[in-house]
Amino acid sequence: MTNVTNELKKISDLVSTKGASNEQIVEAQNKLSLEFPTDFIEYLKEFGLVNFYGVEWQGLNGPDYLNVVKSTLEARETYPDFPVNMFILEDLGFDGFLILVDTKGSVYEWKYGTCKKIYPSMVEYLEECIERKV
Repeated sequence: MTNVTNELKKISDLVSTKGASNEQIVEAQNKLSLEFPTDFIEYLKEFGLVNFYGVEWQGLNGPDYLNVVKSTLEARETYPDFPVNMFILEDLGFDGFLILVDTKGSVYEWKYGTCKKIYPSMVEYLEECIERKV
């Protein structure tokens, strides 16, 4: 079975931080009042957060601007219509586009209240990210 962690390990230019502990993950979920999907939990445990080919995925144990809790809470404060059952995986850095993941692991593109499902899983979104390689 293909999972995000195994696919990320195949990327030669992958940079990651220290993996997150179970305690850090539980604390992050509590602060966001949601449960992360299994793929995201495995990702956090293995990598903390990653960047590759200009892609920066949010997580734990990295700089504040890539902290999934801080970024998601800021978005909730800034945008009243930000979905409370989702968290930020990636800030595309242009035109307000954010990539969100829901508690079931589906991936969405969000911009100022418009939310559209783009992939049923993080591993399928990862394939798109890999294709962005410069």
